[in-house]
Amino acid sequence: MQLNNLENFVVPIIATPFLKPLINNLDRECSKDGNLLLNSLKVFLGAPVSLCPTCRHISQKIAKPFYELGSRFLHADKNFMQSQFLNSEYGEAWIRGFGLMMKGIKKYGIRIPFIPSAPFEVVWNFTYQCNLRCKHCYENAGNTKQEELSTEEAKKVLDILSNISGIGLPALSFSGGEPLIRKDFFEIATYAKKRIGYVSVASNGTLITKDKAKKIKDAGINYVEISIDGATPKVHNEFRGVPKAFEKAMEGVKNCIEEGIDTCIATVLHRDNITELEKLIALSKRLDVRFMHFNYIPTGRAKAFVELDLTPEERLHVLETIGEEIIKLYLKTKRESRSGNSNVKVDKFFSTCPQYACVTKELSQKFGEKFMVEAHYAAKKGVENIANFLGGCGAGRLYCCLEPNGDIKPCVFFPTNQETGLGNILRDDFEEIWDTHPFLWKLRVRENLENYIVNGKHVGCGICSDKYICGGCRARAYSYFSGNVNAPDIGCIHNKSLWEKIIMKK
Repeated sequence: MQLNNLENFVVPIIATPFLKPLINNLDRECSKDGNLLLNSLKVFLGAPVSLCPTCRHISQKIAKPFYELGSRFLHADKNFMQSQFLNSEYGEAWIRGFGLMMKGIKKYGIRIPFIPSAPFEVVWNFTYQCNLRCKHCYENAGNTKQEELSTEEAKKVLDILSNISGIGLPALSFSGGEPLIRKDFFEIATYAKKRIGYVSVASNGTLITKDKAKKIKDAGINYVEISIDGATPKVHNEFRGVPKAFEKAMEGVKNCIEEGIDTCIATVLHRDNITELEKLIALSKRLDVRFMHFNYIPTGRAKAFVELDLTPEERLHVLETIGEEIIKLYLKTKRESRSGNSNVKVDKFFSTCPQYACVTKELSQKFGEKFMVEAHYAAKKGVENIANFLGGCGAGRLYCCLEPNGDIKPCVFFPTNQETGLGNILRDDFEEIWDTHPFLWKLRVRENLENYIVNGKHVGCGICSDKYICGGCRARAYSYFSGNVNAPDIGCIHNKSLWEKIIMKK
């Protein structure tokens, strides 16, 4: 459901005073049953949950009417919720996400886009070490001796994350550097899987031998994302800085596929490989894996290669090309569903670019559909209908980043400095940081997004009608506007004139 600006203002004022005490009644720990907030949702969706008389009464008299009303208001598909929350291998992550969303309303009221009481996902840059020298590396990783957490400290981190907000973290992604370089990676990953609902790893793939792929599977890791930046060795290796990187990465992809691991090809598209896009999409189809486009952000090592960034026209072309693929799948599954169940997997083509929601919305309208794909969420009924609340850029709102030493940042694409370093997870109170840090609240409030006047016209994210489903990439704004996190995302086609003005000064 996409709300207009008036509704964005009115709905929180009307609904918040009603919802806060209601959720407070549900958010209780029963010594016999556990968390009633989560249990009552499971009962509503049809799970055979045994409750004590008190919990059963509250569930029937308060929770059930609340969930019925809420699902209608959001146009949420109950069948979709049942399949994801109860019948999916990722159900635990979905359930925890729901709990954090409800507790977020209890804490902060209804906000658009909404803020959960703790992140849905933490991306953990597990190590500064890497065996490649990629031009775009936000971590500037390599053969470094920077301080990292010990094995025992890493386990303490996972203990903290497993109980944040009394619910526990839904999803954790190991990244880097190259996470598989650390000798304790599989020990920590196994430990994480016992405590976190959904665990994934982002890797350059070069170290994923058949044996390592089996260990990934055995550790219970749900998803592996492998970087492939060109459909040919020449393009990929030049960007990654090491010979034979392409061949080894492709072996890693194939080894994961053979183990039956949910696998994705991840591509950072830039000036020197944008012509590879169609070939990379074709490669992902041939291998039957997901495809993820990563936004090129001039931060870290990429700061020295600003000229590789895409123009607004190029970025729009990329998003439309990827968006058309997922729209086709959506329409196909809709046709097949009319005559029975469809086995088409829709959630195959994604982008970390927040404008992806705007582009897919416009593309779907050409087919008479009201369909939208949020950058970080699957294109399934029940998700696109609440795009206004998911809200595009999730930096410091839906997710945050951990550095190898335990420092907390709002997003991996922000540089590490005094402003963006929010604290350390082992030394500071994570939930207090999440609740109160002023830099996080700068990222969360869309009403403060700025505009500029170019050639007598206002441009910028602040006046954009899609700011509640997109909001622009805040890390890009921070990079191009010298630390102004509310500045426009000049990579967007709507801010093309500002892009041209900024680039001409360089």
